[in-house]
Amino acid sequence: MTTKKPNAFGGAINKLSDFQKQKTAVLEGERIIKVSPGEVECKPQIRTKDNPGFTQESLIELGDDIEQNGQAEPAVLRPHPSPENGFKYLMVAGERRLRSCTLKGILLDAVVRNLTDAQAKRIQRAENVQREGLMQIEVALSLKADKEELGTLQAVADEWKKSVSWVAERLSYLDAIESGGATRTAVQNGVTADVSVVNDLARLERLDPAAAAEVVQRADEDPDLNVRNEVRTQLRTTKAIRIGGGKPKAKPVATGKAAELVLLKEQVAVLSEQVNSLEAEKAYLTEELEKARQKIADLWKPAE
Repeated sequence: MTTKKPNAFGGAINKLSDFQKQKTAVLEGERIIKVSPGEVECKPQIRTKDNPGFTQESLIELGDDIEQNGQAEPAVLRPHPSPENGFKYLMVAGERRLRSCTLKGILLDAVVRNLTDAQAKRIQRAENVQREGLMQIEVALSLKADKEELGTLQAVADEWKKSVSWVAERLSYLDAIESGGATRTAVQNGVTADVSVVNDLARLERLDPAAAAEVVQRADEDPDLNVRNEVRTQLRTTKAIRIGGGKPKAKPVATGKAAELVLLKEQVAVLSEQVNSLEAEKAYLTEELEKARQKIADLWKPAE
């Protein structure tokens, strides 16, 4: 008899597709140099609530690996704008590698680029989002494996001590990324790895692929863009257009109660679409429930 090994992800991780293999790109004509960690100033990096920093243990572990096997990918540095402060370079991406090399007393592999503040911020954001994306994919792959083993969303939710909606949302996240298109690009290019935003982007892409691609492109070009707001605003607009039938028609400017009525009608249309979506999810969950009941019934059948 084998016992299911408990772990943070609910199961073993076998693969992370090409996201796991993604590394810092070395540009044509760019060379990797050896840098003393003491030459690099590392200012606070962009972080999400799920990425508060690094533990000492993880830094030591990475340092040991770099010492034994070499640095898998170079850090990205930029020339320091104020070298009189004693630093030759400013950290852009690779803080964890820098700190690990500092602990081990070894040189850091890096590429040096002349970047604007906006360009540096974009690289930092992409690195953090890609790391967050890997974590979410790990979780989603484990959930998928558990679903195949346990059979129902409820069983998986019980195993993870989470709600069914939490499980379903992350399985949808994995489906969205595996389907390709703008949604996959958003995670792969470091635009967003937020589960709800990725799922909303996937919904938008199903309705209007061009609109989804346009949002991702703008977010990729502007690191300060609020991706969550942009995706949800475009999704509401696209749903309203679809429900209204084709492109929005020019309407006379309404005032007073007439304007309020128009607004209420638009809100009702959007809410109706949301109800339709929830009813579809309910149908899916009902099907899962029926499968579970059938399995229970089969177990109670007398042996022939």
